[in-house]
Order: sequence, then C-alpha cells, then structure tokens
Amino acid sequence: MALERVLLEGIEEMIFIVRVEKDAWVYEFINEAVKVNTQLDDSALGKAFREVHEPEIARQLIHFYEKALTAGTSIFYEDSYYAPNGELRYSKSRLTPMFDDSGRCSHIVSVVNDVTEEKLAKHSREEALSRLEESNAKYRSLFESNGDAVFTLTLNGQINGGNRMARTLIQRPISELAGRDFCEVVEPAEHMRSYEIFQEARAGLYKDHRLSLKAENGEAIGCLVKFIPISVYGKVTGYYLMAKNMTELDRLVSKYLESEKNFRVIAENVYDVVILMNRQKEYLYVSPSSQEIFGIAPEEAASQKPFFNVHPDDLALVAQQFQEAMQQAGPYSLQLRFDHPARGWIWAEMNGTPVYDGEGVFSHMVMIVRDISVQKDYEAQLEYYAFHDSLTGLPNRRYFQEYSQKKQQEQERAGGKIALAVLDLDDFKYINDEYGHDFGDMVLVEFAGRLSKLEEQGYIPARMGGDEFVIILEGVATDSAAQAAAQHIHGLLSGNWVIHGNTVPVNFSLGAAVASSAEESISSILRRADEAMYKVKGNETDAFQLLKP
Repeated sequence: MALERVLLEGIEEMIFIVRVEKDAWVYEFINEAVKVNTQLDDSALGKAFREVHEPEIARQLIHFYEKALTAGTSIFYEDSYYAPNGELRYSKSRLTPMFDDSGRCSHIVSVVNDVTEEKLAKHSREEALSRLEESNAKYRSLFESNGDAVFTLTLNGQINGGNRMARTLIQRPISELAGRDFCEVVEPAEHMRSYEIFQEARAGLYKDHRLSLKAENGEAIGCLVKFIPISVYGKVTGYYLMAKNMTELDRLVSKYLESEKNFRVIAENVYDVVILMNRQKEYLYVSPSSQEIFGIAPEEAASQKPFFNVHPDDLALVAQQFQEAMQQAGPYSLQLRFDHPARGWIWAEMNGTPVYDGEGVFSHMVMIVRDISVQKDYEAQLEYYAFHDSLTGLPNRRYFQEYSQKKQQEQERAGGKIALAVLDLDDFKYINDEYGHDFGDMVLVEFAGRLSKLEEQGYIPARMGGDEFVIILEGVATDSAAQAAAQHIHGLLSGNWVIHGNTVPVNFSLGAAVASSAEESISSILRRADEAMYKVKGNETDAFQLLKP
C-alpha cells in the first residue's frame, strides 16, 4: 500500500476513500490535501459519518453516497465545507463506486475540487490584440507537427492561434476562440489556478503544471501544461501554451486499487520509464518502455550498475538528489542526459519519490523518467530564433548587445579594448526599386554570407536591421589594427556581384572605432563607428574611415 499512498498523497485534489458497511459509511483513507484544507485529520479514520460530523452534515453525505451506490457509476455534486481557519469554502465532488471481484461495491472514492474562486471571481477582459505574424516555414512546420497541443496567446492571455493537435484536443476550430481568454479552454474549476500559473510565466517562471482543459462536448481532458514566452528581437510579444494530453496515463492510474499488480498495469503500459531502486541503489524493477526510451531491454538494464546510462557530468547530481530525497522523505525532479545506443545523449526528466514501509523505514525509490528530447530541441530552436536574423541567419541586434557587453566586461577585467565596425549598403533603395524587394533580400543574404566568412578571423558579424550591419573586431585593440581589419573587410566585400544572372554593383560604407579605454561603453563606441561610416558615404576618395575619440 506504500506505493499507492505516495501516488494519492501527491494529488492536489482532496481524496476520501470510504468503506461501505451494512449500516455505516466509514472513512478508510484521507490524503494530505484533506488535512490541509478541511477540519478533518487522521482521527476520523475508522469512524462512520455520524461519529465524525454533525447530524445534518452526516445525513447529507449519506444521501449522496447512497445515490452513488444506487447508480453504480460516478456522480457529481456541489457542497460546502469549513477550512481549518473557519472560512466557508465551496467544493465540487465526484463519487466513484469501486467493486470487488464478486461485483459488490466495497468502497466509494471521493475526489473533491475547491471551486471557491470560481464562484467568487469577477472576470474582466481587454479587447483582443492583433494576431501575431506567422514565423518562417521552419517554425510553422515545427509548430504544426508538434505532438502536443500548442496554443499561441497574446501578452494578456487571449488566444490568437493553435496547431493541429490543439484543434484535435478541444474538438473545435481555433477561429471560434480568437480573441478570447485562454481560460475558456480550461475547466471552470481551475480558472483561478490557471490564471496564477500564467502570472508566474509572465514573471519569468516557466514550469510544468497539471490542468484540465475543456473539449467542445464538455469532456474534461487532464493535461500537463507549460507557458513559454514568444520572443521577437529580445522582446516578449506573447506566449505559447503547450498542453500534453495525459488522459491515457490518468486512465491507467485510475486502475489503482491496492496491490503491486495494479502498479505493474500502470508501469508496463505507459510510455515513460518506471524504475524502482532500493537503498543500495540496486534495480528492483525497470518497466518495458526502457527498450523504447533507453534502447535497452528492461532485464538487461536491471542488471547494470546504478545510473549506468547517465551522463558523467550528471551523475553527482542524480546521486545527491537520490540521497536527499531518501533522508528528507520528499520528492525530487531534475533534467539530465541518458546514453542511447543509437541516438547518443538524450535529454530526459526524472521525477523521484521515496517509499517507506509501515514502520517508516525507507523501502525503495520510485523514479519516473520521461523523454524530453523533442521539447529540448524545440526550446533550442526557439532560443536560436530569438538571437538570429530570420532572413540572413546572422546574429541579430539582441545577440550583438548581449555578446558585446560580455566581451567588453572581459576586456575591462583584462585591461584591454574592444573595436567595432559598422557597414551600410549604399543605394539599397535603388536595388529594391529596380529589381524588386525579393531580389533585395537576395542581396542581403549574399552580403551576409560574405560577412559570415569573417568568423574565420574571429570577427563576429551581426545584422542590426534593414541594410545595416555591425562587426565585433575581436583581437583588434589599436587604430592601426582597426585600419588593417577595415581594409581586409572592404576587399572581401567589394566588387560587382552576379545574382540570378544579374550583375549588381554593390557598394557600401564602412566605419570603425576602437574603444578609447576599457571603460568606454558599447553604445559610445558604436556611435563613433556609425559617425565614421556616414563620413564615408558620398566620399569617393575613401572606402572606409576610422573615427578616433
């Protein structure tokens, strides 16, 4: 029963398991949420309703439990109760009869959700914001092909898009929800909590949470959700609401009653790897999904040394978490890398919960490992788009700002200097007008491609916007070195280019500046380089210019 108790104690809803006797309804189990949120404690266990509650409350409870017993299936009802501080709270309960092998109802399980906030909350919504522009083709393919539901939200939480799995999950077109608050797809009982999770994300805390989404037919769909910011040029313009359908896993968990047999039904039918490990870190059980996730049969995995396939850099952390959880009787969660024979190092999330016997002695650790490689790749691509220009692939303004500040701090500590070069295409408007904007984009891509070759010399080019580019001249600390670098850059980029059969005379202006001291700010150096560049424009005698402090 220890394993099952861990599972029930970890559930946020209030759980009551009531034994059905001939003339009484007896409390057999209440989870920690009941003790925290109501005036009941372990002293109620083994007692009938009439022994625990006032007569009127006992009669009301008996009425609903008898109704569930007669129906032979789950029923719902709304009620109220008093919290430990005396506050009146409102609840919605689901009563589910549990039958033994003979078909007799032996227990009734009550799952109680607090809906006080739903009854009291007053909602006010702002007008819908403009829809976010679609990202490039790579992002759209990733967005639409994601195996989880993804909704796009405005900064204030209004829905303005969703992928195929989102439409499938809620069984309705996303267009019907355009401009509406994301809570419209959340079960009403969880509106207030979903708002709190969203506010956490707006404050920069991005964590997985359990929420129930609402389908068109009214069905509640248990999901693992996470809010992720949409960042454009370093500015958050909205959020992704990612929802993983947990219905199948929840269905398997609901099969639980009281034995290890039921645990194995869950462990052997979920995609995640379930691992049991004793105090000596010997594998007691590894679920069949080990073959799919780790690329190794469960029997073979169970015979290996502890954490045999964990990345060497993560071994100390997982061992420490295991030991602390065992000593402090608390769960842990961490992300780490596992070795897969075919795929190499894969990212996974491990959630561990210690299990103790009836005397409080540690028995074993239950570890559930979930493959998050796709999520990691997805987050890495989102981060890449946040720091790189979508047209040219060069680092963008945000990358330049953060990287240049970092390099300046390094130079300041070392007593060195930093140098910058600014480039601007001449007559770019003429190219757009003469050949069209698509052709103009090709010119920018070609220009960026040539700039990227400077990385071989250790220089870092970035596109600041439009036809303006900047180069961080690493290793350049003197005016003469800056002059030589500018001359090299000019030679690399000058001349007529042939693009799609068209010979295009590409001219540009280049200005450079070296920091006057290690303390001079990036904005000051950039301003001087910009001034030098504008002095070159229209001056046929100079190809480039260096502006000294």
